[in-house]
Amino acid sequence: MIRVSISSKNNQVIQQLFEKFFQKEQLEYQIVPYSKNTHQDIYIFEIHQREDLKLIEEQPHFDYALYYVIGPKDYDLISECMRLKVNLYFSKESLTEDFKKYEATMLHDIQDKFQYYQYQRNGIVSQIRLSHIYYVESLRHQIIIHSINGTMVERKNLKAFLDTIQSSQFIQIHKSFIVNKQWIQNIFSDHVLLKNAETLKIGRAYKSHIQLL
Repeated sequence: MIRVSISSKNNQVIQQLFEKFFQKEQLEYQIVPYSKNTHQDIYIFEIHQREDLKLIEEQPHFDYALYYVIGPKDYDLISECMRLKVNLYFSKESLTEDFKKYEATMLHDIQDKFQYYQYQRNGIVSQIRLSHIYYVESLRHQIIIHSINGTMVERKNLKAFLDTIQSSQFIQIHKSFIVNKQWIQNIFSDHVLLKNAETLKIGRAYKSHIQLL
């Protein structure tokens, strides 16, 4: 289920556009009016002038969410939205055309951000979003999944994990570590710093992988 919130005075038109897109792509979704104190997957803001950017500035920015803005064809506003890490900006003057142009990008981002990984522990099957995983650690014959929800242990190796998820968001930096690229804060010569303040060693055999980021 993809959770979507919309902040707009033209809510019905915008909501219909996104509903048609989700239905065409056979995606489960729920659309609700915007509320600052809720955690959603996709935030959609309609803006009219520079003062409206305050709402986006005050909204906590989550690495696992997507942020879309619909506004006038104003290059200063667009630049400000890019500074605020907005994922896509749709021009109100050509909303339908922009929407069609960005459909492939939206689908790719949604699949990448909101893909689930199923894991099994003691006979119970659970799932977690890939975007919620910081990194995966190999320990003997098990993997430890470190995520925003805590840690999960599964009897599997790192190669089997990568083969299962088939995601370009994850990169192996050490024989014992696979990292979610979106959670990397900084890269140093021998380790990476994650956005959750953890540090992970870079193995010599994997330095060429990390240099491509």
